[in-house]
Amino acid sequence: MKYVLLCMALVAPGSVIAEARSFDCEAPDAAHPEMEAHLIKYEDQDKGHITIAEIDKDVDVYPGLDTLTFLYIGDGYTLNYNVHPEKGTYDYSASGSKSGFGKGTCVETTGQ
Repeated sequence: MKYVLLCMALVAPGSVIAEARSFDCEAPDAAHPEMEAHLIKYEDQDKGHITIAEIDKDVDVYPGLDTLTFLYIGDGYTLNYNVHPEKGTYDYSASGSKSGFGKGTCVETTGQ
């Protein structure tokens, strides 16, 4: 029995589930509703998830100097959310059929 407890003690710290980072971004105006997004970066991966009105997909996430860039490539357009977690802001740009740009606020909701 003591060997089972010892094994459990050794395995337990490594079995903790890694936590993702999550952000709720607000649209500053009604002209760009796709700016209102829920963004998730998976722990220890360059992948994440984006949820906006008509999109609920996995995306690529690129870490930068104090930023996380979420890139979604759709059919005929791209969406780019450049999140500044320390500042609580983000820059948005889109190309193709959803062409546009803007700035807004992003609140990190990890662990809430």
